[in-house]
Amino acid sequence: MRKIVLALSMAFAAVIGLLAPGTAMAADFETDYAVAGTPPSGELLRCADAKSDVQVCYEVSGDRWWVLDNKSDGKSAVVVWENYRNGSLYRTGMCVNSHSAGTWASCNKNYYEDSVVYGWQGVWNRSSGSNADLYVTRWTFQ
Repeated sequence: MRKIVLALSMAFAAVIGLLAPGTAMAADFETDYAVAGTPPSGELLRCADAKSDVQVCYEVSGDRWWVLDNKSDGKSAVVVWENYRNGSLYRTGMCVNSHSAGTWASCNKNYYEDSVVYGWQGVWNRSSGSNADLYVTRWTFQ
């Protein structure tokens, strides 16, 4: 009898664990500091509309973000991205170009081919400890 009660209790706990929302499925925020380099030719990139202080492109064949800091203002150019699989947020993060103005830099990611990648370009004043200032437009890159 004790074995049956124990088995039923364990089965009940397992079902409750599946039904109860939790944070175990939440995506951790990834922050990557970009490596300076030269992006490939334009036909290999999907780019958001350039802003006065930042330009963001995505290299689909390599899952690589390219971020250009256009302005010498002490802020880092960034792209904040979200990666969705099967309609649910799978990964999220930010690629930070902390190199000098006029420099392209990249973050190499590895997304699933059947996923969707969104991005917002913006700037981040890291020394102030504040959040990144993002442009409203969300771009679909993959």
